[in-house]
Amino acid sequence: MLAWWVEFAPAERILDLGCGVGVVALALARCRGAAAVTGLELQEELAELARANVAANDAAASVTIVQGDARALPAELHSAFDVVCANPPFREAGAGRVNPAAGKALARHELTLPLEDLTTAAAEALRPGGRFYLIHQPRRLEDLACASAAAGLHLERLRFVQPRRGEDANLVLAAASRGGARDAVVGPPLEIYGPAGEYAPEVAALYEGRGRPLYEG
Repeated sequence: MLAWWVEFAPAERILDLGCGVGVVALALARCRGAAAVTGLELQEELAELARANVAANDAAASVTIVQGDARALPAELHSAFDVVCANPPFREAGAGRVNPAAGKALARHELTLPLEDLTTAAAEALRPGGRFYLIHQPRRLEDLACASAAAGLHLERLRFVQPRRGEDANLVLAAASRGGARDAVVGPPLEIYGPAGEYAPEVAALYEGRGRPLYEG
């Protein structure tokens, strides 16, 4: 969903903050035609897996993986991107059970990258007027708005994701801009499943390679 939420022109430079094994970066390049995607990953093991995935998908011309810490953004990444995206840890440090596997714990809890640090890193990486796209949980929306504003990012578009029609949203897709001032627009809910448990039409179309970007919904 995140890869199809990001709006960009083909030649714009994109940074995937906390890219993991490179899934979103590869989807942006291979499925959506992005020409210049950089993935930044803290964990060495995941960064190596991301590089292997880039090679296996013959995407080295359009995807670069950098190992580094978003809290100390490498100098060459400052003000270098038109677009930043992130699928960050959803849970606050100390909230709920922390996975005993260190890698999974870092991916799920804000042990090394709280929202405030994430939005600061996104703002530092963006050029003036650049855009930041992420997916999070609706319960953290107020935290996200406050952290974004503190970093100089203005929320401009939201789209809530619900498992099925009529159910509460469990995810939210958000878009912000560096220095923006437009009122936020809330798009229609995105339904994942239909009544019989099949993928709903909009999501099914994405998997079948004929879908529209989610910001057009």
